[in-house]
Amino acid sequence: MNRFLLTFINFCFIVTILASCISESKRGITIPPVPEVTEKARRDAAIAFLTDAIDAAPNSSENYYKRSLLLLENEKIKEALEDINNAIGIKPNVGSYFQAKALILRASGEPRLALEAASKAEVLNIESPELFTLLGDLYQQLRQFGTARSYLRKALQISPNNGETYFYQGEIAAKTADTTTALALYQQTLGLKPSFLPAYLKLIQVHTNLKQYDLALLYSQEALKYHPKSAPLYFQRGNTYQRAWKFDSAVQCYSKAILLDTNFVQASFSAGMIYFKTRAFKFALPYFERTYKHNPKYPDARYYVAQCLEFTGQYEKAEEYYNQMLSENNQDYRAIDGVSRAQRKQLYGEYMPNFDLKYDTAAFPKFEMPKRSSVDTNLLKPIQSKGIN
Repeated sequence: MNRFLLTFINFCFIVTILASCISESKRGITIPPVPEVTEKARRDAAIAFLTDAIDAAPNSSENYYKRSLLLLENEKIKEALEDINNAIGIKPNVGSYFQAKALILRASGEPRLALEAASKAEVLNIESPELFTLLGDLYQQLRQFGTARSYLRKALQISPNNGETYFYQGEIAAKTADTTTALALYQQTLGLKPSFLPAYLKLIQVHTNLKQYDLALLYSQEALKYHPKSAPLYFQRGNTYQRAWKFDSAVQCYSKAILLDTNFVQASFSAGMIYFKTRAFKFALPYFERTYKHNPKYPDARYYVAQCLEFTGQYEKAEEYYNQMLSENNQDYRAIDGVSRAQRKQLYGEYMPNFDLKYDTAAFPKFEMPKRSSVDTNLLKPIQSKGIN
């Protein structure tokens, strides 16, 4: 009996605790689940820590150097370059600092300046496969393929399993029209470094150009597993769909690229061109306006804004854009014709089709006209007129 009573008391105690937990959960005072920590969150935390350290000791070159690399990973190129210059200003003869500066300058699209910094790192006795690979890439960007190959061979002698080195060898092969070797080297890159985004982008581009659209889409799908928020990846996928005449899917991919990177003007312009070439000017206009807003110097962006405004009946606004084009080039025949049409339409309205308007039909499907069957005129009998009785 005592054993039964003890068991009953324990049962009541457990039930009471569970009820208490449920009650506290309902009141919202239970411990919430630990949020997922992403790589970017870790970098941001490290940047914040280093910022505090720099504020406390502004003469520490190492803290500037470390923060510059983290800023580079976060694609904050301007801030990263400022940090590495501060580090070099404090200690001007550290090879690793110049290597970091070369990486940052390469990311900013300055291969010549990057090469100067990387060469300075080599002079300061940095002999790492990463530096040799960087030098190989910079030389191949400048189309000095012989020197590039030499550095890439040095890198592979030290580290034969460095996937990036094979990638830049593939770039040289592609630029010298050896597509087969380039594809093999890109694939070898992914075998050693499966998440390397540049290799996926090149494979997608090459297979799209070869009209192997299914294979290009397969590579893009695989890449999305590693880089689900890559705007360039969605742009390349959209380009593949566009080349395969799957325009709805292409626009969806371009729109996703714009959502991930609001400054991705190539994607907005490409989406606008799809609508423009199918004469859906109302839908094309916002994409061209976005392109022009983010990059007023983007080739033909203003011209297509003006065209869409004209074709949607906004003649006065269209004339303004055409006049802007004329103010920069008074010999621009497109703008001259555009102003003339816009003024005429404001006066008389769109009372008749513009037969002088040239549509860009380069991307329209090509259809073969059916051949007219020849008629045997011998079978045609003349109609006999009958007199009226």
